[in-house]
Amino acid sequence: MIERHYADLADGQVHYLRAGSGAPVILLHSSPMSSATMVEWIDALAGRFTVLAMDTPGYGQSDPLPGETGRERSIPEYAQRVLDFADALGIDRFIVAGTHTGSKIALETAVIAPDRVAQLVMDGLGLYTGPELEEQLERYTPPVEPDWYGGHMLKTWHMVRNMWTFWPWYRQEADRRLPEDLPSVDVIHQLTFDLLRARPDWGLSYRAAFRYDARAALGRLAVPAVLVAKHADPLHEHLDRLAVEAPTLTVHSVGNDEHVARIAQAFDDTTGLPDAGVAPRPVHRGGTSRRYVRTDFGEVHVRLDGSPEHPPLLVVHGSPGSADSFEGLILDLAGDHLVISPDTLGNGYSAPSGLDQPEIADFARALAAVLDELGLAGIPAYGSHTGACLALELSCQRPDLVRGLVADGLPAFSDEFVADLLENYFIDMTPSRGGEHLVRAWHTVRDAQLYWPWYGGDIETHRPTAPSDTAELHRLVMEFIKSGPSYKQSYSAAFRFRAPDRLAACEVPVVVCATPQDMLREGSEALSSGLVSFVALEPDAGRDAAWAVREMTSPVR
Repeated sequence: MIERHYADLADGQVHYLRAGSGAPVILLHSSPMSSATMVEWIDALAGRFTVLAMDTPGYGQSDPLPGETGRERSIPEYAQRVLDFADALGIDRFIVAGTHTGSKIALETAVIAPDRVAQLVMDGLGLYTGPELEEQLERYTPPVEPDWYGGHMLKTWHMVRNMWTFWPWYRQEADRRLPEDLPSVDVIHQLTFDLLRARPDWGLSYRAAFRYDARAALGRLAVPAVLVAKHADPLHEHLDRLAVEAPTLTVHSVGNDEHVARIAQAFDDTTGLPDAGVAPRPVHRGGTSRRYVRTDFGEVHVRLDGSPEHPPLLVVHGSPGSADSFEGLILDLAGDHLVISPDTLGNGYSAPSGLDQPEIADFARALAAVLDELGLAGIPAYGSHTGACLALELSCQRPDLVRGLVADGLPAFSDEFVADLLENYFIDMTPSRGGEHLVRAWHTVRDAQLYWPWYGGDIETHRPTAPSDTAELHRLVMEFIKSGPSYKQSYSAAFRFRAPDRLAACEVPVVVCATPQDMLREGSEALSSGLVSFVALEPDAGRDAAWAVREMTSPVR
């Protein structure tokens, strides 16, 4: 079984996949991808080794390299991060392996720390001529700039497809065709998602790899090493460019069908390295950190923000999206709270529920399991829309965990309207060959800012709002895409949720609130009665969601 983890470094976190047992193998992916693209390697090696496939800094779910944002990076900087990662896991010596950009990072790691690297395995190693280098630095990594109609999503999708069709991808000529099968649409989706989430500059590690002098590094190599390249790899022809004295290096040209098997055979079982041991648990020391909490419902991704000395606060995001969708609010509240923000089941980086039709009660039980695992109880909670339903249900199920709730927008719909929502609200997020699902997601999020429900379009469904700017819209759409087809499970459960009944059953103080522009404002206000108070939010006057939370958690209250 492949587990997901974070490793704590002095100045950030590295996300990685872990599987197997035995001697440690650190795997490094190609640019601009993530460890998700290394699953085939992990499966092939986990029966013999402890496999640790890390996301390169700034890619996947790993924090960027420390230092000035926007400056060009170097392969030695990425290699040092590999050593820092090994230190964080308490691993002294290891086997290191990579593909393409990952090969160069692995090579540099072996060169600068030969006492720590027992073996080096590389899959494809770029050795570029001067003109090739100049052209690729100029053309290979164009910026991805969001535009209001989502065209950059399609452009990126087809750029990724071209990476498996032509070499280099921008040379769409017959003699540049690659003898390679086009990946499945699911794989292209993962690769496109990886590139899009690496904005604003997805080409940092690529350009570092282009500039890196691998031939000079091979001349300094002192550890046992294997270089493999399959026939369809555009770097296969670079095997003939080696022309370097590297006594510890063995080179193999392999067929496409035997590629992964031959890579797996290259790993040395006789290094005598000790077992990697157990994965250390992340420790939140302040700022922003992330971790996975393992529950009976699956892995739940949890974001933590603020000082561990501050009082804890649970924040539950709305749909579609993840905890990161609410980053502005979370960072505001983190000024005086330790904010715990799980991705709800099937959203963000959390596992789906595994149920055919989970209800809000199921999602709430998963939240309770997270709080139990973190040792938290009797804390205030904030939830928005779907998150408000979840936090309310959690308060009913486990009043020992929640001492007060701010419910920002609660649904109160007629049965007829719920039926209409359940029939029309959800779009197909299954990856499609032409990437149309990405633009579909873009315009669904954008239309949700213009109409209620988003599929309306007539004057009766107009919202008094404008769409977000393109950068913010891109961020929100990416949070939506994280969830994929499973996003509809929590959303539809919220539509079916009976908020009035659960408010009547709730034993903890509840404040219901909404802004004037919130499509749930009218229903939320109507739900308020008796012990449940309603607060009209006015963000322009400083009365926003963060204000409501602080009012509720104030000692005076």
